[in-house]
Amino acid sequence: MDFTIFLAGVSIGIHSIYDEVYTLCKKYLRDDATEDFSVFITQQDIRYEAEKSIREALYEGNPVTLYSDSYLETLAVYRKIAVGLLQYHTYLMHGSVVSVDGQAYLFTAPSGVGKTTHTRLWLEHIPGAEIVNGDKPLLQVRADGVYACGTPWAGKEGMNRNCTVPLRAICILQRGLKNQIEEVSFQQIYPVILQQTYRPAQPEAMKKTMELISEMSGSVRFYRMSCNMEPEAAWIAYQEMREHYD
Repeated sequence: MDFTIFLAGVSIGIHSIYDEVYTLCKKYLRDDATEDFSVFITQQDIRYEAEKSIREALYEGNPVTLYSDSYLETLAVYRKIAVGLLQYHTYLMHGSVVSVDGQAYLFTAPSGVGKTTHTRLWLEHIPGAEIVNGDKPLLQVRADGVYACGTPWAGKEGMNRNCTVPLRAICILQRGLKNQIEEVSFQQIYPVILQQTYRPAQPEAMKKTMELISEMSGSVRFYRMSCNMEPEAAWIAYQEMREHYD
C-alpha cells in the first residue's frame, strides 16, 4: 500500500506490503501527496524483525512468539521512520508521555516496572491529564525547546494522540513501597536515557542520535522516582515536576 502520514511535523510516504500499517496509522494520514521522505519495506526487512524478536526472547529467557508478517512490518516501518526523522532533529525514545495544561511529562523504565500503570493514574486522577503516547513517542529538539510527539506506535494498549506538546520533564521510574521523587542531573541518569532511546545500527545515525540527546538535556528537567501504584504516586510526581513551571 502507498500512503502518507504526518509525524512530528514531517510528511512521510509509506510503501508497505500489507495493510496493517495503514490501519495502525489512520489518525495520522495525510492527503497531501508532498513527502519529505519515504519508507519502502521489503520481505528482507520483515525477516530481520522476525529474527530480532526471536533473538531478544531467547536472550531474555522469554517464550518465543512467532508474529505475523503484517505485524512485523509495522515494526520495520517505524524503525526506518526513526532513522529518517533524525535529519529533522527528531528521535525515538521508549517511554510514556502525558500532558497537563499544555506541558508534557515523559516516564521511562525497563519493561515490567509499571510506567503504563503510572500513566493511567495520571489520566484518572490529575485533572486535565491527556495521553500523548503510551510507549514509543518521538522527541523533537527545536531552538525553543524539546517537544513530545504522538505516534501510532503506542504499545499493546494503543494509547496515543496525534499531537505535539512541549516536553518539560523526564522521570525514571522504579518500584518502591514509598512514593519519593527527586530531581537529578542529566549525568546521573544518562545511562538510562541512552538505554531507553532507539539506537540505530548505522554509525552516522547513532552519532546524530547522541547529539540530539545532548541538545535535549539543556531544555528538560530530570527526575528519579520510587513509587507504588496508588493514586498518591501520580499526585506527588505531578506536584514536584509542575512547581518549576507555574
